[in-house]
Amino acid sequence: MGLTSDGAGDRWLAAGGFALLFALTAVLATTPEAAGYEPSIYGAYPWYFWALAVAALLVGNVVVVRSARSGTDDWRFGLLLVVAVVGVLVFLPYFRGYAMFGRADVLSHVGFLRDIQRTGRVSPGNIYPNSHLLVLSLAYATGLEPGTMLMSLAGIGSLFSVLSFVALVNAVFDRRRALLSVPFAAALVAAQSVPYVFSVLLVPFVLYLFVMERRTQAVGVRAALGLALFGLVIYHPITVLFLVLFLVVYGTARFLHARGVLASAEPVTGPVGATPVSQLVVAVFAVWYLDFPKIVKRFGIVFETLAAPGGSGSSAASYSETVAQYSPSMVDIGRIAALRYGESAILLTLGGCYALAVLVATLRSRTSGTVFRSTFVGSLGLFTALSALFFLVDLLVGFGRPLVYAELFGAVLAGSFVYFLAERTGTRTAVYGLLYVTVAVLVATSTMGLYISPLTVGQNQQVTEAELSGSGWYIENRDAGDGLAEFGTETHRFRDAIYGRETYADGQVVTSGTDRIPRHFGYTGNDTLGASYGSDKYLVLTAAGRTFYGSVYPDYREFWKYEQSDFDRLERDPTVSSVYDNGEYDVYRVNATG
Repeated sequence: MGLTSDGAGDRWLAAGGFALLFALTAVLATTPEAAGYEPSIYGAYPWYFWALAVAALLVGNVVVVRSARSGTDDWRFGLLLVVAVVGVLVFLPYFRGYAMFGRADVLSHVGFLRDIQRTGRVSPGNIYPNSHLLVLSLAYATGLEPGTMLMSLAGIGSLFSVLSFVALVNAVFDRRRALLSVPFAAALVAAQSVPYVFSVLLVPFVLYLFVMERRTQAVGVRAALGLALFGLVIYHPITVLFLVLFLVVYGTARFLHARGVLASAEPVTGPVGATPVSQLVVAVFAVWYLDFPKIVKRFGIVFETLAAPGGSGSSAASYSETVAQYSPSMVDIGRIAALRYGESAILLTLGGCYALAVLVATLRSRTSGTVFRSTFVGSLGLFTALSALFFLVDLLVGFGRPLVYAELFGAVLAGSFVYFLAERTGTRTAVYGLLYVTVAVLVATSTMGLYISPLTVGQNQQVTEAELSGSGWYIENRDAGDGLAEFGTETHRFRDAIYGRETYADGQVVTSGTDRIPRHFGYTGNDTLGASYGSDKYLVLTAAGRTFYGSVYPDYREFWKYEQSDFDRLERDPTVSSVYDNGEYDVYRVNATG
């Protein structure tokens, strides 16, 4: 069919993509659910399952691009195919039959849900009521358990975010530029069901309402924007701060266009700028978050860090120390970089190149643009700079927080860069061929990096029924006077999920992870584990802990803290007694002799 497009060819191509989707769902349906903890969700399905997913996503995006060139409406088939495949991928934890998904913050958020169910109100320490009330409403409507519903929230948000992104680019650009931007919506898909991620997934919808309100000045759209902003503020404070930065960039761009500093291709819309919107956001933020002392304290620490940055706790320092200490191979570094930051590199490169082209043309006074184009270009530059700052300086949150906004604006501008390159160079066939290759790399890296796994030096975030029941048994049957050493679990997180985040009883208080487990259980210097301790304690091991080093670091055995031989010797240790074992969750009593 070549690189040119015709309606019949696009429909046949879309039909082939849906055939791939059918094969994908067939593999999904015939693969048994998880029988226990699995270190990688990617290993739970055969390799061709992931190949089918990547191929179907690529076909769907190719149909959209070809439709952009030909002017047909076949892009709808391509977009439907992309959304369907994304739906399969983001709901995989549900299809796998996981009890929950998320081994840290998610368990505590389930605890907040327990609090609301138990007391009938939002607890005083809950700063994310929107997320929890939304999950409970959906759980009651669908009949699912709140933990299961929370596991699916990222999937719901991802699908909504992709569709909102399509609406956003359609509202800002002409038809061709908008369709050329659609393949880059892969950056708006996530698997984590935590308030910050979900709030970020809502940002494209808020931006769409903002653009429509600026363009139409319609009262209904303005009301919808106000409600959306009010709700978004309570989803997460950092999202609100970044949204205010976007509004500042918009206000600056509008001022420059209104004063003629930047040439405008259309009138600057409306007599009112972004100031009322910013005031609404800041007012709601102050009323809601400044009532929580922990939030105020965290912002104080950020200001102190900016005033006197040490840099020792930064991501840059952490990565440098890791490379220096473990000397990973270049193959591993390349794989991790590609899967973790491959899509970021693609989107920031394409968006950055377009921003550079706009800047050069503006300086030469050879172009005029819209306020929104200038806003997106400025926002890309601002959030890219913030990502670099957060990477170099420890500001309590990782550089990935502002990076997702840089990715968003890079995705918005990427299609415009492709159009610019094709029109300016005149080599449209080569440009679109390069686009297909870029999209193929993008969907491959985003798909294989969607879930934390050994591929990205991490472990599956699956939570099993055995871990929940085991944690409940330990909390109810332990001697609270003895300490706890654990590996592969965080008992206080499971306490939250089982008993509530703030409404648990005094007897369920857990101090987690305070006691150190010696390397190789101390067997390199002692005959028993008990010789390493001065007081009796509990030792909790899970399947996630037992498989951690072998699955995540298979080629770096010399750095493992525990090996299978250590676990085997533990069973024969006279100072260690097994008091509970359900197959995945083991509780031992260590008799201290040290």
